[in-house]
Amino acid sequence: MSRYVKHLDTSLSRAQADSVISTYLESEGFGYRDERGEQVWRKGTGALTVPQFIKAVPGDGFVHIEAWTAAWSLLPGVYSGEMDPMTGLYGAAPKAMLRPRIAELERRLKAQAAE
Repeated sequence: MSRYVKHLDTSLSRAQADSVISTYLESEGFGYRDERGEQVWRKGTGALTVPQFIKAVPGDGFVHIEAWTAAWSLLPGVYSGEMDPMTGLYGAAPKAMLRPRIAELERRLKAQAAE
């Protein structure tokens, strides 16, 4: 199991960071849900679309970000394993869709903090 993990320092309050995260990820079609015991943002159902996951936990002055794609998804909602969206060639297409979303989320959090 492998995930992209980043601890992003910011001057935003927890509520401000949560607003930036929710606004952006909802606009990208992610839904917030419990996924195997973790509260995450998920896009995709499996089978035709490999699920993408972003876990963004805001705190006062920081946001902890984790992101991954499902490794194997044969049926809708049925998948196993995780792939880091930043490394490896396997699953290049789903990873390529998630990478810019992670970068944009981080950019928005930094930009909001700079205002």
